[in-house]
Amino acid sequence: MNRNLILILGIVFLTFGSLVSKPTRELRIVIDAEADANFELELWQEKPNESGDSIAPKPPETIQFRGNRITVTPKDDFEYFRVRRLGEYGAKGFWTQVYSTNVDPGSPLSVPKEFVAKKTFVPKEQPKKVVSVVSTDSFIIVKEKEESVRYLIKNQLTLNPSDDASGVAEVRYKLRNGHWNSAKTLTSIPVNEEGSYQLLYFSLDQAGNKEPMQVLDFIKDITPPETKLEWVGPSSVGKGRAQYISQETKIKLSAKDRLSGTKDILVAYTCQSGTQTEFKPYTAEISVTDLKSVCKGSFQLFYYAVDQVGNEEAVKTLNFQLGSESK
Repeated sequence: MNRNLILILGIVFLTFGSLVSKPTRELRIVIDAEADANFELELWQEKPNESGDSIAPKPPETIQFRGNRITVTPKDDFEYFRVRRLGEYGAKGFWTQVYSTNVDPGSPLSVPKEFVAKKTFVPKEQPKKVVSVVSTDSFIIVKEKEESVRYLIKNQLTLNPSDDASGVAEVRYKLRNGHWNSAKTLTSIPVNEEGSYQLLYFSLDQAGNKEPMQVLDFIKDITPPETKLEWVGPSSVGKGRAQYISQETKIKLSAKDRLSGTKDILVAYTCQSGTQTEFKPYTAEISVTDLKSVCKGSFQLFYYAVDQVGNEEAVKTLNFQLGSESK
């Protein structure tokens, strides 16, 4: 199976009685391969492109055959050919270079190694899937400085002990400082409270062989971040705690999250005229003057934050009345 595929080509021209009749071309191909191998031969009228899959405009004549040799008689206008190997399950090898069907009689041609049709590797059977005992689709990994921290984003852990591919018969586990438990079928472990957790577990196969203790550290985060609004520039508080600002004043938003950290602050506004925007990420301080020029009067500013695991803060609102007063 590891031998290079070599095509030995011979062309024999046979002349019949009439001097005006064209000779019949006989193309004999011998391949250095197993006698039960499968191949595909293409005969072309125009030379196909060897640099890629694109081919000449006119379609080829295709012949599939079994064995390491074939003899064909190309039609007069089919001037080129190439060969490739066919494997099991639809696998196909690389095409040889394109050759002319018009070769001098008695001059066998060996295909150079760089143009040999490489044999395609065909696996004998489909490999088994590697299955994790602890389902990983319930976690998200968050980069924190130089380490990665695992956060649980669902309300339970899922164990899958009895899977044919993994060979696991039973899983024994305990969460935090709890008692050891055994799972032989698909099992969910509830995790509702926020905090840091450690799952200890090990698997046993059908023969009772025990794997080394496995440790899974993770954090459950259920608290959303909290956004703080600050005035940047001149401002004052008047009667009834009304906020007065100048033309230069801007709004600065910042958010804090105790565990996974803030991912985004999102902002939107609605004008008195009815114009409304979608929520977009907050990227810089907001100019009140710019907003008033767009809204041409009173408007509302909406904002909230989202942490790294998807916890969303309740939307907050800041109302601006006509003039420079806000509540």
